[in-house]
Amino acid sequence: MGLEPSFRLARDAWSQWSGALRQRIAEPDKRLHVQWSFWLTMTAHVLWPAAWAVTAVFVVGLAKEFWDRRYGSGFCFIDMAFNVIGIAAGATLCAVLPKGVFS
Repeated sequence: MGLEPSFRLARDAWSQWSGALRQRIAEPDKRLHVQWSFWLTMTAHVLWPAAWAVTAVFVVGLAKEFWDRRYGSGFCFIDMAFNVIGIAAGATLCAVLPKGVFS
């Protein structure tokens, strides 16, 4: 019976944390992070090989987050996660498209 209050405390903490995470994920700017990263990856892939394109777009997203840290709302790891989702989607599409599309 001594574990029940601590279990309740852990459950409440998890519930609070997961609720806050759900709210952050639902923010409208997360969609913009995915979209911008996707299109920047597609565009960069026209200019450079895939590895360079992915790296360049990741660095741009990271620089934007550092700019936010200094002048905006703060560095957000969730924004970076959504940048990575957009980059992965763009890189995947580039990989499955015929080779001549980007020539």
